[in-house]
Amino acid sequence: MRFSGKQIVVTGAASGLGLAIARAAEAEGARIIALDRDPAPFADALRCDVSDEAQVRGALADVERLDGLVNSAGVPLRTTVPDTAMADYDRLMAVNLRGSFLAAKYAIPKMRGQGGAILHLSSVTGTTGTRGRAAYSASKGAIIALTRAMALDHAAERIRVNCLCPGFVDTPLLAKMAPDKRARLAAAHPLGRIGTVADIVPMALLLLSDDGAWITGQAIGVDGGFNAGRMEDI
Repeated sequence: MRFSGKQIVVTGAASGLGLAIARAAEAEGARIIALDRDPAPFADALRCDVSDEAQVRGALADVERLDGLVNSAGVPLRTTVPDTAMADYDRLMAVNLRGSFLAAKYAIPKMRGQGGAILHLSSVTGTTGTRGRAAYSASKGAIIALTRAMALDHAAERIRVNCLCPGFVDTPLLAKMAPDKRARLAAAHPLGRIGTVADIVPMALLLLSDDGAWITGQAIGVDGGFNAGRMEDI
């Protein structure tokens, strides 16, 4: 039980990767403090918009000690720069980037003394170019830069900071995708399929646990080879 006696905050814990990581950590002994705008299936679940500083501060105000933070809350957006409405851009950045920043801002003081681990969820779209996702890619690339800066800032406090860069994973965000498009998306991954949450969770738990005690400042791809390049013979 790698997380016995440990307390971990998970944002976006009501669905998708946040829910899967939270459940897996709970199964290994963690007390999960779930933050989401939607109801999350945990004993300690708080309705919270992570882009709102007052809500994040209030959600964590009574927590005395934290051992981990998973920043999984995020929203998608498929647009080019000229086609992006600024209201959509602002909401995307508020959740994906500002939300991760705020959760870390109020979690880190509760890790001081005993140390801890922070895991941001980025994406392959933050490490390689993909069409039609300009603002989303920018938010995920910023998460990688934030990860590296935080890792340096807090290493002396024994707080490790890493991020995962998943490929395209079969979560509710992909549920409405047409079958022909799913097939093309699967083929874009050299291992020939879209990922599952089960592909992502083991690395997430490693980075949160003492098994990852000498890993910090890393952006780790779990992506079926997507970031390695294209499979077509050119």
